[in-house]
Amino acid sequence: LGFWETGLLTSDGLRHLILPALTLSSIMLPLFIRLVRGAMLDELGHDYVRTARAKGASPLRVWLSHALRNALLPLVAVGGLQIGTLVAYTLLTETVFQWPGMGFLFLEAVTRADIPLVTTYLVFVGLLFVVTNTIVDIVSLMLDPRISFEGTR
Repeated sequence: LGFWETGLLTSDGLRHLILPALTLSSIMLPLFIRLVRGAMLDELGHDYVRTARAKGASPLRVWLSHALRNALLPLVAVGGLQIGTLVAYTLLTETVFQWPGMGFLFLEAVTRADIPLVTTYLVFVGLLFVVTNTIVDIVSLMLDPRISFEGTR
């Protein structure tokens, strides 16, 4: 695959991944922080959380078992949608850090009117969305068993 020749899986290659990874994660971090904060504040005000506290459950158990599990549902849903933002910002990140990747390849294909390569990239991104949304649906079903994907009759 050429990973070893490029040095990606070496300690030097992994060290060079730190800044691009921090850049891409810092774009979405404020959104997720606000989302988790709002969802946790909402969940901690529900009756079942007060009931768990009244029964003598430890604060950690109340936070993790009762509130956080239900607060993760919107986080998972938004996280799946943010994959598109992540793909879009990889173009900018690759340009800033001068590390050519798929985004750079896509831009070159567009400027050179390489229709098969542009089509392949767009199909790949579409497939990425389909797989991501399928995983989001499965994780949502695991987090909240009340969710049903069966149609109504």
